[in-house]
Amino acid sequence: MKAAANILDQAEYHNIRFPYDPRRAGVWRAIARYLQPWVDASQPLLELGAGYGEFTREIRASSKWALDQNPALAAHWDPSVKALFQSALEPWEIPDASLGTVFASNFLEHFTLEEGAQILAQVQRKLQPGGRFIAIQPNFRLEPRRYFDDYTHRTAYTDAGFQDFLRSLGWRVEHAEPRFTPFTMKSRMPTAEWLVSLYLALPYRPLAGQFLVVASH
Repeated sequence: MKAAANILDQAEYHNIRFPYDPRRAGVWRAIARYLQPWVDASQPLLELGAGYGEFTREIRASSKWALDQNPALAAHWDPSVKALFQSALEPWEIPDASLGTVFASNFLEHFTLEEGAQILAQVQRKLQPGGRFIAIQPNFRLEPRRYFDDYTHRTAYTDAGFQDFLRSLGWRVEHAEPRFTPFTMKSRMPTAEWLVSLYLALPYRPLAGQFLVVASH
């Protein structure tokens, strides 16, 4: 997970729940390659809750924005990334209708449903017509016992519930995978890039606890 609620100490959260692990680079290379068909490489991209910047480093886009509340994380970011150190609930200094893609991994569960709707409304404003929102989220349906082990989780989403939430806000769901990756990067998922690619190619993914949704507006 990469972003936490406003009232929490961001540095301590990352130290406790999400310490830096260079082995994740191979995981994110494989994930970015898998997601690239839904990302227009000729258009700008924003990642919400960018964490250590693994996704923005690997994905292809004409330019890249990264939003996170912890400025210390920028030490891990690619220098070409434009940084927004703020809450996602605050206005983003990005021109309206200027982005091709907004990506968020393990992000919206750290906000209330009402806050999530507010964030998604801003995503819609910043995306170009037909632009895509890509979300990877922990799936409460698959991991109910561990979902709230992260003390910053505030809203429980299932793959079906999240899709309906998006549709209620005017999004069109283009693609969804209820079983995408394991529940957490701390899970027993191999970190070798080729093994992660093989895992993502499986028709049924053992240990999966997160879902993928791609939506446009």
